[in-house]
Amino acid sequence: MITLRADLHMHTIGSGHAFSTVKEMADAACLKKLDVIAITDHGSAMEGASEAIYFRNLSVFPRSIGSVTVLRGIEANIMDMDATLDADEKQLSRLDWVVASLHENVTPPASPADHTQMYLKLADNPLVDMIGHPDTPAYEFDYERVVREFGAKGKIVEVNNEHAFRHGARNGENCRKIASLCKKYGVRIAVNSDAHIFSNVGVADAALAMLGEIGFPEDLILNASASRVMDYVKNKRLQKEQASS
Repeated sequence: MITLRADLHMHTIGSGHAFSTVKEMADAACLKKLDVIAITDHGSAMEGASEAIYFRNLSVFPRSIGSVTVLRGIEANIMDMDATLDADEKQLSRLDWVVASLHENVTPPASPADHTQMYLKLADNPLVDMIGHPDTPAYEFDYERVVREFGAKGKIVEVNNEHAFRHGARNGENCRKIASLCKKYGVRIAVNSDAHIFSNVGVADAALAMLGEIGFPEDLILNASASRVMDYVKNKRLQKEQASS
């Protein structure tokens, strides 16, 4: 049985449509015996979300709350088929954890070929850590080609419990297909709650059940180990320091 040690996708009142504070999310994570959380509020293109100044000020977040390490992050919106994000390079480079996701109320779907090319471009963005909930039926793409490229470029592919298993059967089918390809090609994933309230932090029962059914290897699940997550973040910081020196 896979046990998660981190939840790397969640939203606070800073997203405008979520209902808990950072402290409430961290306290909930502590109760559920998680070691690490990433606060990933929506980028400013999402209706009701915070402006860029909110993300510039994330340095005030404590590095830990109780026994839980708090990563400073964002769920950036993919704005177009050129893989433009609603946060600039300077803003993203300050963060520990960057998720990039498509949302239909921000970016209208195009064709599967367009979506495929967009994800291939996104894979080349060194500031993006995780591809958020790529299971939306409206954004169908060449799953095999793109998953291979995500692996080649070191991207983490998300298995999002809320999005894949609470938003319709096709989402779940697509998520299973993508996870199976990640297994086939040795691509790392992260299994997350996408919690918008404290009570959903760490909830990933349906996602973990699916991964068990397909025999997904635990060593490819980044957040099945807190040390894996923190090693990833540490290496990212070192790479940024080397690039700027």
